[in-house]
Amino acid sequence: MSLFPAWNLCATMNTVQELRNTMNLPDELWQAWVAQVGTPGDDIRLLAALPRVAVQSGCSFAQLPDGSSFTPMQATQVGLVWRLSRRCMAAKSGILEAEFQDIDPWQEAGGNAPPGDHPAPSTTPQGPHLKEKVLKMNALIDQQDESELVPASNSAVNRWTQAYVALMGALPDRSEEPTTSQLSALSKRVVELEGPPYVDMAVWVPFERRLAKVQKCRTYHPLGDGSYLVKDLPGPSSHQAWLASWRVFKCAALMLEVISLAALQAYERHIEKLVLQWPGTWGLIYQADDRARAEQLERWRRYLIAESDAGRQVPPTWNPNKPWSCIFLKVVEDQSYWSETVHVPASAWVASGSKGRPVIASEASILNAIEGGKDAQGGRAEDDSDDRKRKAQANKDRRAAKKKRQREEKEELKTLRSGGHHGHGKGDRKGQGKGKSKDQAGKAICFSWSSASGPCANVQPGGECLSSVKRVHKCRLCLSPGHEEKDCPSK
Repeated sequence: MSLFPAWNLCATMNTVQELRNTMNLPDELWQAWVAQVGTPGDDIRLLAALPRVAVQSGCSFAQLPDGSSFTPMQATQVGLVWRLSRRCMAAKSGILEAEFQDIDPWQEAGGNAPPGDHPAPSTTPQGPHLKEKVLKMNALIDQQDESELVPASNSAVNRWTQAYVALMGALPDRSEEPTTSQLSALSKRVVELEGPPYVDMAVWVPFERRLAKVQKCRTYHPLGDGSYLVKDLPGPSSHQAWLASWRVFKCAALMLEVISLAALQAYERHIEKLVLQWPGTWGLIYQADDRARAEQLERWRRYLIAESDAGRQVPPTWNPNKPWSCIFLKVVEDQSYWSETVHVPASAWVASGSKGRPVIASEASILNAIEGGKDAQGGRAEDDSDDRKRKAQANKDRRAAKKKRQREEKEELKTLRSGGHHGHGKGDRKGQGKGKSKDQAGKAICFSWSSASGPCANVQPGGECLSSVKRVHKCRLCLSPGHEEKDCPSK
């Protein structure tokens, strides 16, 4: 049975709609394809004149309303309509069917392709001259995730936004609204890969598109000598900064409908309570929060799945298909975890006079025995005690340099004064100490030039002072710049 109508029937077809009806091409496939190549209307001539590569490219980059690409079967349907349009135009021109050269746009390499024809590309968006836009997971959601993803379509983002509006009654605030890239990354991790809804607060930030243009996760600390120490910043530096990123995550979670509003608010209040209980230990609290979302969520899911499979009692809010609302509440109620990671080390730190940095004893004993384990203990950019020591040393160096400079100036002044009276007797010194030390403008007078001794002894009137501390060249007796003290006419 032939794929196409008889040759004489092809000559009677006059519209593209007839071709689509003949090949049973759905309207949504056709609209997605013409959105890439342009619509020919009902003119068969335009469709038949379309190059084979345009048919391939249009199928490769077309997207259905749900954001998915064409399957091989759907691409084949479009190709059959294009082949039928070429047959119709050939039949109308009066040539014989045996003389017509049919071209299959999806001809495999090595097959019976016509001369000069090329094999079709895959229906996956991989155009030979066009590169698909991809996003990096490590720049959006997790610095340790090196995978890539394709951003979600506008229709998917609109659907997520409508879900948020239906729940909250209005659009999210600009400072809390996640970008398309952030929504795509969270959707891939939670919906597609069924992973825990963890986001790294170092890269998950408000106004992601703007902040992506600047250097992320880096801080600069002055050392006191004009240079700076660059340190990686693995998280927000305060609870307020964490809260700004958390609200963006909360908005994204509600858009994707993966966590309930009640569970998100319970977790947010719990972190706020820890901050109020233990002020000054934010680094410890954020470290516990990050590990809870990165490790404890998955541990609790495996535990509840095992309990459910064994027929034991599980919380009434447990839903295997949407487990994260129940798990967030279980993490908040996990007092043993928060006691080990926050309460005990924070109380020990306070009892020791708030010196150094609070650490978790059970983890520190293990990490200290591993190469590089000490670096993995901290949740802040750097050790606060080391930072204080470095700043104290820089201040000490500056004070020492200032004292040395003052001491050298005093020694220079003492030398110049003693040199100015060298060789004079007691009788000649009478009245010499009455020379002025400053001129009419309050500027210091150079003793070396005025007394014709020291580095400025041979400098002509009006010349530049050669001392390390620049002073004016004037006579100490009459304040004239034209002669030295020994040549002063007032003597």
